[in-house]
Parts: sequence; C-alpha cells; structure tokens
Amino acid sequence: MHHRLHIAMAVVLGALGTGGCGGLANEPFLFGTVSGRLVGADASVARVSVLGKPELSSTVKGDGSFTIERVPAGAAELFIIASATKTLRQPLIVQGGQSVSLGELEPKEASFLSVRVKSPDNERVTEGRLVLEGTPSEQSLDDKGRAEVGPLPDGCYSLLVSARSFPDVSSETCVSAGEKKEVKINLSEPSGGCATTGCVDDYQCAQSGRCVECLEDTHCGPGLSCRGFRCEGGPLCTPCTGDWTCQAGSSCQALPEGNACVGRCGNGETCKGGFTCQSGRCMPNSAQFSGCGGYRGVGASCGTDDAICRGMGIIEGACVEGTCTLRCKSDDECPEGYSCKGGSGGKACRLEN
Repeated sequence: MHHRLHIAMAVVLGALGTGGCGGLANEPFLFGTVSGRLVGADASVARVSVLGKPELSSTVKGDGSFTIERVPAGAAELFIIASATKTLRQPLIVQGGQSVSLGELEPKEASFLSVRVKSPDNERVTEGRLVLEGTPSEQSLDDKGRAEVGPLPDGCYSLLVSARSFPDVSSETCVSAGEKKEVKINLSEPSGGCATTGCVDDYQCAQSGRCVECLEDTHCGPGLSCRGFRCEGGPLCTPCTGDWTCQAGSSCQALPEGNACVGRCGNGETCKGGFTCQSGRCMPNSAQFSGCGGYRGVGASCGTDDAICRGMGIIEGACVEGTCTLRCKSDDECPEGYSCKGGSGGKACRLEN
C-alpha cells in the first residue's frame, strides 16, 4: 500500500515539474531587455519604441539613455525620436532572457510628411484620423483634410486614414533622411454620399448624393449661370477654373493674379469698355486698373476713403456714394454694366440700372 502511494506521488510531482519547465519556467526566455544612449537627445520630446509594437516604449533620460523591457526575442527594430530634428530606426536581435546594450546611437536628420486627404466628389472630411501603423504617431486631420507628420526616421511606412462616413483607406510611402515629402491620399466613396458628410466650401449636395458646384443661379457668382450643376458664362476678368466658366468668345487664362476669363481681339474684334487690346487679348486698361483684380474692384464697398479703392488696384480710384469707382469722361472708360454719369462729386462710372 505504501509502495503504491509513493509511486502515485512521484508521477504527480513529475507531471507538475514538466508543466513548469514548459510554461512558467521558460517564460523569461521569451523576452529580453534593450538599452542604449542617444547622442544629442532632447529628453523633453525623445521617445523610443519597438516598431510594430508601439506599446513597448521608453522615455529618454537627460543623458540620452533608455531601457525597454519585455521585448519579444528575435529580430526587432526600434523607432527612435531623439529630438525635433533627429531620428533613427535601429534594427537588432533580441536574445531571450538577456539584456542587449546598443551603446551610443547617432540619430540622423529627420524626415517630414505633408499629408493631404481628399474625398472623391468634394464631400466634407470630418473626424479624420491619421495613423502611422506600427508607430506611436497618431493625429487628427484638420478641416481641409491635412496633417503634418514628423519628425520621422527614414524608411517606409503604412498610413491608415479614417474619417466619419468614409471607408478606412491605407497608403504606403517611403522617405529618405532629411526629406520633406507631400503625400496625397484619396478616400473611397462615402456611405450615404454627401447627405451624411456635407460638402466642402461652396459646393452643394445634389439628390444624387454628389457634391456639385451649383443647383441654381443664386449659388454662382455675379454674371454666372448654373448649367448642368456648373457655374458657366462668366464675364471678362471673372476668376475661372476652365473655359466653360467663361462667356462665349473668351477663355480661361493664367494671369499674374490668378486664372481669369480673357477675351480675344484683333481681326475686327474689339474690346468692351474698360478693356484695351493687348497682344490679341482684351485686358483691363492699364491706365485705369492693375489687372483683373482692379477691374473687379469697381463696385466694392469703401465708406468714404478713396485709398481703399486704389488699394484694390483701381489706379485713380474714387469712393463715390460708398462704393469704389473711377472718374470718367465717356462710357468707353467704364466696366461692363456701368456708364459715365454725373452726380454728387462729378461724373463717374455708375451702375446702368
């Protein structure tokens, strides 16, 4: 009886011993400790983490030293922010149950990303978040869908973007040391369309769920009409994005102050009031206006100050009855829609109606 009891106890103890060796006894050998010292580190911003496991991280002491414990054994890489301008990615091999000392590490010039997230049809991007996967970097997008990311070590990264009502999207990018790079990320169609997201700037939400430039003429600027959800037919000097924006006989052209509708002249074609023919183009009379900006300034509010009108680019601008205009002798000197009329303060370009 006693002999059988001793055998039973030996079997139980043997089983417990085997379980301990395969489990708890081996657990410390699954992890290691990594330490080192960063040259020129700024302890107020410096941080070291394990790439792919950002929860394993360490602050940096005043002398640049750091220690990260319980790093899984095997190949690893450190993601290091040493200062606002110095960074590093450091590969290493972690030995289970041992401490790895990397000694002094010399960070490199940091890289920076300027990220712009764009919706497919001008839907508004709200509650946007940008994450560099595998790193501690996570931040909000501004109301224009932009974010500045950095400082970053050189290397390749996966950027994950999330925003309300849009499917998550990821994008890959690589940077070299000291590089400043622009990254554009396009979102997929939102669930529910613009009815759930709203539209950017002055765009309107159509019944189709898409953001469009206009739904009616009142959504367009002066002189423009809403045709096929686009504002078209703008008079000369109207800011434009394409030829369709301009009225017949004119086209959208690049000018020093930006794109504007410009008419043709010569071969029997003449320019309207306030314009002169310059190299085959109808341009604002340079004796009266500093480009299209000055031409568009006629009619702007000015109180009683002539200087406001001249600051807008009307060369001899005058503030008459609270609006900017110019003195004149004939209708030919006045912009379209204005005629040379007398009144308080003498003759000036005034609205025809």
